[in-house]
Parts: sequence; C-alpha cells; structure tokens
Amino acid sequence: MNRSFQYVGYRPPSVNSQVILINPPQVFTKNQVASGITPPLGIAYIAAILEQNAISVDIIDAVGLSPGTINSFYKETFVRGLGFEDIVALLDDEVKIVGISNLFSFAYPVVQELSRQIRSFNSDIKIVLGGPHPSALYAEILDEDREFVDFVVLGEGENPFLHLCQKLLQDNVLFQSNVGGDISNLAYLDENGNCQMGTEKLERNTKLNSDSIPFPARHLLPMEEYIKAQESHGYSNGRWTSMISSRGCPYGCTFCASRKTRWVSRSATDVADEIEYCIKTWNIREFHFEDDNMTINVKRLIQICDEIKRRKLDITWQTPNGIRASRIDEEMLRAMKESGCEHVTLAPESGSPRVLEDIIQKGKDFDLEHLKQCGATAHKLGLKVAAYFVLGLPGETRADMEMTISYARELAKVGVDEVNFGLFIPLPGTPLWEPSKHKIKDMDWLDLLTVGDLANAVSFNDEVDGKELDWVRKKAYLSFLLTRIIYHPGQFAGTIFNVLRGIEKTKTERVLKTLYSRYKKDTKDGIHKLVFDNRTFYAYRHMYRKIFRLIFR
Repeated sequence: MNRSFQYVGYRPPSVNSQVILINPPQVFTKNQVASGITPPLGIAYIAAILEQNAISVDIIDAVGLSPGTINSFYKETFVRGLGFEDIVALLDDEVKIVGISNLFSFAYPVVQELSRQIRSFNSDIKIVLGGPHPSALYAEILDEDREFVDFVVLGEGENPFLHLCQKLLQDNVLFQSNVGGDISNLAYLDENGNCQMGTEKLERNTKLNSDSIPFPARHLLPMEEYIKAQESHGYSNGRWTSMISSRGCPYGCTFCASRKTRWVSRSATDVADEIEYCIKTWNIREFHFEDDNMTINVKRLIQICDEIKRRKLDITWQTPNGIRASRIDEEMLRAMKESGCEHVTLAPESGSPRVLEDIIQKGKDFDLEHLKQCGATAHKLGLKVAAYFVLGLPGETRADMEMTISYARELAKVGVDEVNFGLFIPLPGTPLWEPSKHKIKDMDWLDLLTVGDLANAVSFNDEVDGKELDWVRKKAYLSFLLTRIIYHPGQFAGTIFNVLRGIEKTKTERVLKTLYSRYKKDTKDGIHKLVFDNRTFYAYRHMYRKIFRLIFR
C-alpha cells in the first residue's frame, strides 16, 4: 500500500484487490454545506456480486472516509471527502480495474478530474463509469473523454460490471479490443474509435432477493463514519443506514431519470432479513428506505410492516426519497406507524393542476386534494411529513408558481412539517432535457448545483429569470414557515428546541442542526472559514427581513 488509513469499521483496500470501486468526493457550494451523505449502496451491491463470484474487490468511499475534509474545487465550489491525490495514493500496482459512481450531472466534473488523475497515475488501469449521468450521455462521454474513460455501464451495474471484470481479468486480457461486444448494458469504443453498445436493449434485474443479489457489502464501507456524521438524506438520531426494498418507477414524471422504468421489488421476508442482519452486525436501529417508489404494491408494503412487527424488531424507519400519495390510505399509514415508521416524504411537485398534467405528466391517478388528506392523516397518526416541490419548470408561469406556494400553505395548515422547494434542472435522458438544451450550451455541469443552493438560482424557464426565481423560492419557504408558525406554533417551537439540543426529527432540523453546529465552530477552523462566515449569516438575516416586509406590508 502507498498509504494507510485507520478508520473504525473500514478495511483499507487490499494489495490483493484487482478491482476498486470509488465513491468520489461530494461537490457542493457554500450554501449547500448541509447536504446529506449516505452510504453508496449502488457500488456496495456491485462489490457484493463481485465477492460472490470470487473477484477481489475493495471500495474507496471518499466521502465516508473523511466527511470533515473540505477542499476548494473551481467556480466557487468545494469537494467534501478525500482529496484526489489521497484517492490515487490508495491505488497500488495490483489494481487493474477502477469503477467510479456518478449519480448526478453536477458531479461529473469531479468524476472527470478523478478519472484524469487515475489515468496519469497508471495508464494501464481500465476506468469504468456508471450511474444515471454517464448512462444517459455515454456516447458523448466516451467520445470527449476517451483519453481517460474506457467503458460506461448503463443502468443497473451488477451484471454488466461483473461480466466485464471476468472478461478483462481472464488471462489478463486488459488490452483486448471490442472486449465489451457481447456484454449487455455496456458501452465502449471499438477499434475504429466508434461508440458501441453490447446490446441495444437494456436488461433489468428481475430478481432482487438476496438469493440472487447479496445484501450490499457494507463491510467494505466506513459505516461508523456515516453513523458518526449524522447527516443522512433524511434525519438521523442514532445508528442508521440506508436501504433499498425495490427498484424503478413506472410513472412518467418528465423531469425524472427513473421515469417509466419497470418496478421490481424484494419480498417482505428478504427486507426484514436485511434489517435483522444490520441489527446483528452493526447494532443499527434506524433505516432509511431510498426506493424510487416504495408504495406501489400496497400489499407488499403492509407485509413488510407486519414482518417487522412479527419479528419484534425494535427499529425506526423513514422514506426520505418519497412515496406516491395516490397509493396511500390510512390503513397503510397506520401499518407503517405501528412498525416503527416516523417520517414520510410526499411529492406533490407542483400546486398547479396544469403543470402536473401538461408539463410534469404526474399521472391520472394523482390528486392534490388526496395528497393533502394523506398529509393530514399522517399528521394525525403522529408521523412527521415532508413535501417536495419543483419550481422553474419549462412552461411554468408565475401564476403556476403562486399556486404552488398557496398549496404549500394548505399543507402547512393540515400539519405537514416541512417542505423542499427544489429548482428545476434538466437531467440528460429525460423529456425536459431537450427543451432546456438551448440554455445549457454555455453552462458548466457545476451550474446545476443551483438545484439546492439557497443563495443562487439558474432558470430554465423562459418567463422567469434566475434572480426572480431565487426570490420566488425564498418567498415560498418563508410563506410555508409563517403559516406553520400560525397554525402549529408548538411544532415550530419544538423544531427550535430540537436544533438547540442537537436532536433531529425532520430533514429541516438536520440541516439547521448541521449549520448551527458549524457556525459555532472556532473561526480559526479552516473548514468553518471556507464554508460559512459572518457575512453569509447577516446577509441571510437581512434577506428574510426584507421578504417578510414584502409579504406583509
């Protein structure tokens, strides 16, 4: 090894590992410092499949290994986790194949730089990219970045990456041309430099239970670092992990990369087996289900709840990635609550029926009034509830945005605890990518970080520019907050009390607690100076005072 790290629960890459999977550093702006970090289950599943097939593999989880390390990147952005040089230093002469995960388009510049440095370190290492962004733009990536990207895995990675590793490592054929020709879901360059795919139709995994796909290889991840950081996608108060009980979503939301994908699920027994395994192995008692759409099969979800109760598993759980309201009723919510569920996330996306039907194409079974009733019922049962919205969609008008703000206030009245007003960003491969491309040509992928940057906005809407969209988002947040204070003052006071005590019951409390704890740091701390300063604090205070006067003048 070139360099050793000592972290609880983490095994540094072995000198015998020929395959390394990398979760790259997390990129963010100053005003996204509280972005959650979650164990990279995608590459952990791939690692488990490789181990099952006797291929030596290790994971370099740059974020999990060093979540407190922050370095400048470019365009006033930062990266969180091990630096590029530190990652490369962990690669030794035994490494033949490196797979890099790329979930989000705005993170591709980080993946590019990491790939470039790995290629400079050892030109013989085969570099493979996977994730939604390279899956959608595989031809462009292989063409433009051919100097340091050899293959792109499209869609689910377990089987194509396994077959690629078996083929490359067999008889050490690391330099064979057209090695991906008979591997499905794999893109590569042929001997003429043209992009090719193993098969034209993407194949999906239809069997997700552990007798087909093992539980993710959490033993290769720095689990204790994630638990200690307490900055999950949702909120966390103890020993937690993320889980996936199903894949895919058959609905057609036009901004979503998972749209119209076949929904495949695990059995209730298999899900409970993994929960029990995590309890016995890491004493984990808090589970965050990151399914694209966990509630499609109502019977299965209730079976999961029943299995948790039957085994008397003393856990709490939540759905931070969202569940579809049209599949929810009081029986389901009650079963979820009784089995330990504490928080659910609903996704109305917009308060405008026109936007939902014509632009987002949410689906005929979706109804805003029903979602509001779901929020009210969940609140009555004692569940915490979040609602997600998208502002600035192409074709959305100012009137549509006002309807969204008004609807969010209605949700606050019935007891919904928190909202997220994300800004629309175009994702490659989605229907809204094409009508947005004319605004992307002069942009960097990092500009898409505005989806969660509370001090900056880029608009892909022809009616509202970035400055106005930023103001609309701030107005929406404040409008919801003030309505919640008026109708549920005790809950709002509870939020403040939780933050001061360092307790999280909602995603908002997680964000506020993280910012508060970092703001209290000694100003001599380099990280504190880098990501949060007094000028930012006072600028926000002035901004919200101004919005308050505009709304209530």
